[in-house]
Amino acid sequence: MSHTKIITLPQLGDVPIVIKTKRDISDETSIDKRDDESLGWGYWDRIWPSEVALSIFLIKNFFPQKLKGQKVLEIGCGVGLAGIVAAQLGASMTFSDMVPVTLEGVKESCHLNDITHFDTCTLDWFDIINLNQIYTIVLGSEVFYDEKNLPGISNVLSTALKPGGQGWFCDPNRLGVGTIEYYFQENFKFSVEEIPLDSALRKATGGQKKIGYVYRLLKKSRQIT
Repeated sequence: MSHTKIITLPQLGDVPIVIKTKRDISDETSIDKRDDESLGWGYWDRIWPSEVALSIFLIKNFFPQKLKGQKVLEIGCGVGLAGIVAAQLGASMTFSDMVPVTLEGVKESCHLNDITHFDTCTLDWFDIINLNQIYTIVLGSEVFYDEKNLPGISNVLSTALKPGGQGWFCDPNRLGVGTIEYYFQENFKFSVEEIPLDSALRKATGGQKKIGYVYRLLKKSRQIT
């Protein structure tokens, strides 16, 4: 069943996050509405170190309220930590995921963090993207885990971002920087920054520090939306 985990972040302090589990799917979702993404291995039912790292990156660059007035979309949001941090930094947030039960957890987390103005939507990266608005920023952590997903993510960014908008993504470089750049270079200016991954949420690795990567994708203004 669902449980709440407290993440302590610089400047913001304790951030409670509700984490749904597969048992919540069994209880809340009828059999005909369960899908492979929901019932498969749980990418979505945990807090990933990369999401903590992306959250700290946002705090470092936008505290206290430098995202005020910005429309931000988090894709593959899972527990939604980075989006909740962005909302606390002033962003107007939309949380999206393919797994509906995760969005129920995000709604509960927003309530616990006194976030009242936000939207949620289910989003399949390979479907026709029909969003109610376009965004200045799209966020994601651990969404570059499979190369076959990259064209779908490019599809989302091309539709959801306004010209000059930015995508910020974080992971431990699972596919390699060159692979990420290859799939996005036609429509986006690409840059990458190394950041430390939060060690409190991972198993010890013999004292060796782990490095995460923040990928910045700037939508070229010549692209037609």
